[in-house]
Amino acid sequence: MKDDNYPLIIYKYRSWNNEFHKKILTDGEVYLASPEDFNDPFDFGIVQNFFTLDTPEKIERYIDEGMIKHKEFLLSKGYDLAKEREFQLKRLQNLDEYQKEYEKLNAKAVNKSYGVLSLAGRWDSILMWSHYADFHRGFNIGYNEFKMRNSGLFGKGGPITYSDEYPHIDAFAKHTIESSFQQTHYKSIEWAYEEEYRLSKLFFPNTPTKANRTVKVPFEFVEEINLGIKVSPEDKAEILKLANDLNIKVFQTEKVPFKFKLTRNQINK
Repeated sequence: MKDDNYPLIIYKYRSWNNEFHKKILTDGEVYLASPEDFNDPFDFGIVQNFFTLDTPEKIERYIDEGMIKHKEFLLSKGYDLAKEREFQLKRLQNLDEYQKEYEKLNAKAVNKSYGVLSLAGRWDSILMWSHYADFHRGFNIGYNEFKMRNSGLFGKGGPITYSDEYPHIDAFAKHTIESSFQQTHYKSIEWAYEEEYRLSKLFFPNTPTKANRTVKVPFEFVEEINLGIKVSPEDKAEILKLANDLNIKVFQTEKVPFKFKLTRNQINK
C-alpha cells in the first residue's frame, strides 16, 4: 500500500566500516537520534512567532489564555495567580528577549524528548552515497515505508517539506498535526537534494536513554540492499552472505556510461 507523495521504499545510507552502522543489518538495529546531533541548526527549531503580539491587547489575551489553560497546574504548585499574571505581563514587554528565551527552552525540551530516524526516498542519490555511505564504499538498506510508518515502533512518519520560506506560526496558533509536522518535517530548500523521509518518536515525559533510542526493526520490513560502486570485495561478500541468510535482495550499483546517473543489477536470487 502506498499513500500519495510517500515513497514505497525508504533508504538508510550506511558505512560497512562503522561497527554501529553494521548493526542495522547484523542486528536489525536503528538509532533514533536527538535533534541536537543534526547538522542543520534550523532543524526542529521552528516555533511560534511572538512578535505577532504587537499590541497590549494581544499580549493580555495571550497571557489570560495561558493562565486559563495552566490554572490547575499553577494552583497545584502554589502559585499566586494574580502575581503570576503580572510576572508574565512584565516578561512580554521585551518580545525579543522573550522569543530568544522561548527558543532556547524549546530546543532543550526537543533535544531531550525526541528521537529521529532520517532516511531517503531514493536509492540512487549520488550525493547521499557520497555524504552518508562512505563515499560510495558503503551500502543502503531499503525498508517498506508503509510497514515502518504503521509498525508502532515510531511516532509519526513522512517526507520532509522543503521551502525557501520560513513557516509562520502565530503566537495564538493551536497545536495541530500540521503544526507538529512543521516542527519536525520542515527544512530549507537547500536540503532538498536529500529527499528526506523522517520517522520521529516523542519520548516525553520520559528522558530516553541510549537503549531507549535503539529500535529493533523486523527484517521482514527490509525490501532490498544496494551496494556502493566502490564497495570492497570483502565487504560485498560479508553483506551478501547476511542478506542471503535473511532472504533479502541485493543490488550492485554502477555508473551509467556517459551520464551523471546510477544504475543497478541484482546479484543474488
